[in-house]
Amino acid sequence: MTPDTARAALLVAQRLVARHGLTAQQALAAVAQAERGESGEHTDLVRTEAHALLAELAAALAPIREAFRRMAPAVKAAGAAMLQAAEQLRSSPASAGRRDRPAWQSPYGPPARRRFP
Repeated sequence: MTPDTARAALLVAQRLVARHGLTAQQALAAVAQAERGESGEHTDLVRTEAHALLAELAAALAPIREAFRRMAPAVKAAGAAMLQAAEQLRSSPASAGRRDRPAWQSPYGPPARRRFP
């Protein structure tokens, strides 16, 4: 079980204890059974609480999802503008550079030699 799965299992078990009066041992056993795909006395409660937890999470994230949906056209337009600016920079004569020397070679010539007295 991954750490994220373990945290989710503990959260569902906590909800079973708080909302349905199960003991911690019963709740953890029921969650473990449901995770293994087995059926037990409280397996339906585990599924119900897991679905309720996901519904609460989806409701909490709905405003964020809506904000991203409203921002999508602006983000697409900004991306298109950046792409157009990059293409203009790439095709401008100033970015062409000198082609008479390799890119690694300095435009100022070789480094000056030190003369020691």
